[in-house]
Amino acid sequence: MVRRRTNGFTLIELLVVIAIIAVLIGLLLPAVQKVRQAAARTQSSNNLKQIALAMHSYQDAVGMLPHNGTWEYTWWAFGPPWQLNPPRPQMAEGCSWAYKILPYIEQQNLYNTWSFTVPIKTFLDPGRGGSGLAADTFNPSDLQSIRRAGPVTDYAANGMVIDSGANTVAPNTVDPNWTSSPANWRLSRRRLETIADGTSNTVLLGQKALATQVYNNRGVGNFTMTNGATRGKNDEPITEGGPCVMGLTRANGPDTMWYAAGDNPNNVIFVDVIPGQRFKVRTDWTSWYRFIFEVVQDRPDLDSWNRWGGPYPGGALMAMADGSIRTIRYGVPVETVIMACTPNGGEVYNLD
Repeated sequence: MVRRRTNGFTLIELLVVIAIIAVLIGLLLPAVQKVRQAAARTQSSNNLKQIALAMHSYQDAVGMLPHNGTWEYTWWAFGPPWQLNPPRPQMAEGCSWAYKILPYIEQQNLYNTWSFTVPIKTFLDPGRGGSGLAADTFNPSDLQSIRRAGPVTDYAANGMVIDSGANTVAPNTVDPNWTSSPANWRLSRRRLETIADGTSNTVLLGQKALATQVYNNRGVGNFTMTNGATRGKNDEPITEGGPCVMGLTRANGPDTMWYAAGDNPNNVIFVDVIPGQRFKVRTDWTSWYRFIFEVVQDRPDLDSWNRWGGPYPGGALMAMADGSIRTIRYGVPVETVIMACTPNGGEVYNLD
């Protein structure tokens, strides 16, 4: 009898094919990851563009850029008793910049009828994932839960440009005049055309740095670091308002961080003075100011307080005040970052 040869693979041939496929998959996965990362970065850039243009539209309608409101909306100073009600148009002046611009990013319904359970896609960087909501939930009987719950944002406004319903009137002094009507609050009421350094040279908002542990644990409070210690998330939801709220503003200077403001006439060096700010940085804060103006990539255990940054390699995305989108690369000198953030410092700098 003649034995016929079969056409199947031998075991060795099959193992070789599997090995080749594994190598090809190994080569393909990084490429797929890069494509996804590029797509996420593009979407994040588009979000920033849309938010910046919404701020322009807000100024056209209201007459000034949106500031970050006041602590707990100052509802005791004007209007009916809204203490246990969420953000609404009647108290918009005391709300965060993010709430103010909702009608200009196609969120009029959310502006009119607030929900603590609806994430806002335009405010979310796809490179971070997560639910887009704070970990805390709203409790109608708990006044404090109003500002601890609801949608979060991956983008922060430049505190030196938008200011808030409270500005420093003297070193280490807060006098926002909140007992009066909103029209009499002490704030800059800044307009784009008053940015002396030029809108193309001044950051309006950008990606805010976050520790990677915060991605799935958003909102106020602390996160647990790899060594078991805790650190602040710096991620208040958009229901929080007021000066230097780190979840909504970054690059705050001594005019908004009144506790860091002081007079230091005998020791004037570059980081002592934030150009265009009324007050110098207090002497005991000068070394820390170098740290908080670094632009950093998200990483585990990161101290993100007042710092720009993002999840992508290379640098953080920024929307300039003219609506253009730029990247500030990681490792840029803090002096350059400060120059890009000050609206009236008179500096000349190069981000490239």
